[in-house]
Amino acid sequence: MTPRCTSPDELASALPEGDPARLASARSRVAERAIDYPFGSGQAEEIALFGGWKPLYRQLLDPGDLPRARARCTAHGLSAVEEAPHAHGHAGRTALFVGRDPDLLRAAADCERSDDAVGLGSLLGYPACCVAAFAATPVGIRVNPVLHARALAATAGPPAPRLNVIDLAVFHYLPWLPCSFACAPSLAFADRVAARIAEHHGASAGEAPADRPPIACTAGCEHQRFVDRIDAALAAHRLLLFEEVQLSLTGRFDGRRVHIERAWPTARDRHPRALLAPAAREAVARLLVAVESASTVTVDGEALLLDDRPLLHAPHALLLPFGAPRRSCFSDGNPSE
Repeated sequence: MTPRCTSPDELASALPEGDPARLASARSRVAERAIDYPFGSGQAEEIALFGGWKPLYRQLLDPGDLPRARARCTAHGLSAVEEAPHAHGHAGRTALFVGRDPDLLRAAADCERSDDAVGLGSLLGYPACCVAAFAATPVGIRVNPVLHARALAATAGPPAPRLNVIDLAVFHYLPWLPCSFACAPSLAFADRVAARIAEHHGASAGEAPADRPPIACTAGCEHQRFVDRIDAALAAHRLLLFEEVQLSLTGRFDGRRVHIERAWPTARDRHPRALLAPAAREAVARLLVAVESASTVTVDGEALLLDDRPLLHAPHALLLPFGAPRRSCFSDGNPSE
């Protein structure tokens, strides 16, 4: 019987340890963080706000983080309004709306209070197509893996790497989940964020307060290298079993399978402070050992297949073929070396 795993803990238990040396190496790689982050992983919408093309943004924060977030807003001449979220899956956290127009912030908080997903998405400046796709998903199944699967099903052609939002602890150019991984308004926003970081450097996310001049950088600075490394990380194929259990892959996608050239824990490309829970760490390590022993990987419904043989079932398993990275003159674009 092929095991069906409904949690990282079940997955870790279902997969064999295998060779001790290979498992020890995999565990070490899961713990590594390969990319230097000048920004937070979810800072794209702040970059857009400082760039002037996004009216406000929303953060979900633990109560202890609210004073620091409010102080940051004040330092940059911004206003903030908070509202306890009513949406599912945000236990104990508060929605903080940040921007320059207090009336807009209060309107957004009202939408949060009344669970008005369409009104809130519009105020946040999200594309109407993406707002409609989110709102059309029944609340009971409105979880990220389901929304990713729906976006993949709606994608015509290869998914665009800059729309890869599969692990939100990896820097992502979108502050929303796209309606498809070829959504033109979403890609335009993502490209604009990337250009803002590379061209405006530290000033792109308000690293310098408003009363100080922009940060001056030379060509090939850390901000340009960061865009390069993130582009490469997001351009890897992605195997998703659970939100904290993901692998990144390179190799040819034949329309069903990835012919594996290289695999690494997606966690390696996360923000350095974004750590996995112990069960997820072990699940990723054991999954990595299994995948690196195979030539091909695919997902068929809930089934994860290695070399066309079922290994296990997981309710939200996905294989997302993001394809080849954009090349850059700033680095070799390798996200994990």
